Amino acid sequence: MEYIGRKPTNIMGVSLLHKCNFNCEHCGYIYVGEAEDHIIKPGYKLSWSQLINALDDCKSIPGSYWNMNYTGGEPTLWEDQGKTLVDVLIQTALAGQSPSYNTNGSWFDDYSRTYDFFFRYMEATTVPLMTFISMDKFHKNYDGLTGRAKSLDNIVKVMDEIPEEWKSQFRTHVIIIITKEPDSTLSAEMKAHYGASGITFGDFPLMRIGKAKKLVDQVPEMIEYFPPNQNESGGPRVLVLVGDDYYIGSERKGRLGRLKDLYTF
Repeated sequence: MEYIGRKPTNIMGVSLLHKCNFNCEHCGYIYVGEAEDHIIKPGYKLSWSQLINALDDCKSIPGSYWNMNYTGGEPTLWEDQGKTLVDVLIQTALAGQSPSYNTNGSWFDDYSRTYDFFFRYMEATTVPLMTFISMDKFHKNYDGLTGRAKSLDNIVKVMDEIPEEWKSQFRTHVIIIITKEPDSTLSAEMKAHYGASGITFGDFPLMRIGKAKKLVDQVPEMIEYFPPNQNESGGPRVLVLVGDDYYIGSERKGRLGRLKDLYTF
């Protein structure tokens, strides 16, 4: 899958909150007891001011262009100081960075909310926006018999209403968590149906973390999915922001407002 527009030089996963409206049996990030094996704890929420500080940090790294990928919990449930996820995405674009987010798609089960979300973003910026939707046998967000999903139907409908010159601004990619079972991915017919409207699909292996530890017999052989942690700037290419701290994996590496300390110039 290719980026539209300028390709980011760095990636930052930004955890917005711990809350989710799903309770998936494989989840490694939420509802895992006291989340003893994850740095996000119950009750966690990133503030709007912390987000602004993170965007300022990104600007402080000469020559960098960041893909700010917003996750949770479920990021569409985030709100702070009257701001919601779409405000986060717009602010990221206006700050000169590349926004994307991971969602279970439930926000888009309502057509009017879907329309407002994408049109509001489009009216604020021309920076491309990437939507990643988790959709697989662990997420009860599609009809397995018909191979259809209300969220994808609404996104397709809204994209059809967007002016032609702006259609390429939006990309939707479905992430499918797969197991050892050869038929654990979504059906070819479902992929073809939504693929005709530009939605793409990709398999991702079940991870042995959180509640998925109970599903160890379903975990497939691991493939090298992740990019290297170092880049030409002399600092980490992939970081995770949780509250006031930057991490690589579960290891704390730096403090919010001090991102420059991780780089050599």
